[in-house]
Amino acid sequence: MKILITGARGNFATALIPALALEKHQLVLHDLEPMGAPDGSTTVQADIRDAGALVHAMRGCDAVIHSVALHGNASETRNEDDYYSINVTGTQNVLRAMLLNDVKALVFSSSEVVYGSGMRDRRVMSEETPCLPTHIYSLTKVVCEEMCRFYARVHDRNIAILRYGCFVPADWKIAGIGRLTNWLDREDVAQANHLALAAVVAEAFSCEEFLIHCTKPFVDEDWPEIEVEPQKVLDRYYPGATELLYEHGLSLPHIHTRYDISKAVTTLGYDPQHNFEQFLHRLRTEPDPPLPFTISA
Repeated sequence: MKILITGARGNFATALIPALALEKHQLVLHDLEPMGAPDGSTTVQADIRDAGALVHAMRGCDAVIHSVALHGNASETRNEDDYYSINVTGTQNVLRAMLLNDVKALVFSSSEVVYGSGMRDRRVMSEETPCLPTHIYSLTKVVCEEMCRFYARVHDRNIAILRYGCFVPADWKIAGIGRLTNWLDREDVAQANHLALAAVVAEAFSCEEFLIHCTKPFVDEDWPEIEVEPQKVLDRYYPGATELLYEHGLSLPHIHTRYDISKAVTTLGYDPQHNFEQFLHRLRTEPDPPLPFTISA
């Protein structure tokens, strides 16, 4: 297929591109910054707000993976107009370009932040959780999701909406301990996009939302104990984990939410490979880096 990827220099996109190139797809890599491209693919350096450039870039494409967005951590340097123009107008440009180019399949990158206050007094996060945004970023994602539903319903598009947890670049120990809460690995985000792409191209559904997280073993019966004595619960699932974390100077986070990814597992075949168990294995087998200096006697 010929696939347009927006935000192609982004965190998960750079993990997804090699897998798609290996399958011999022709990729059109769209980003505000210059970048290289695999053999047989092209790059387009353009702003997502440039509707004309986007229509031109999408010519001949079979599907779109739309990942570009201004995220919540940019709020100190960007204003609400920036959020709206990049996230909402940018997504509108993508959807409109799909109509003009007769492209039916879209994978849209959303976020778990759409739930906002909808998680108040709730323990389980799933696709059924109400979306009550509390920030301009989450508001723009809710608006974009609604536009996706509109285009799927009115214009017969096939769209997968992926609501990710956190996968920002970070120290591997911070990211690893976070897999007990809302962190996941970019490789698993890439896998989810790969699977969702196949589903929308096959017209498996009109428009569906999917919560994308890593796998966690916790069940409803683990509460409230896991909030009071998380060490006991953790060691039941991962014997020796608490002591191992202590040896590495890591503290258990507050585990207050159960993340239900069963819809993504069942519908898309999603199977995250970077879970807390893999993090523990790395702690056991990978020595800490040496100090950058030597103290002499």
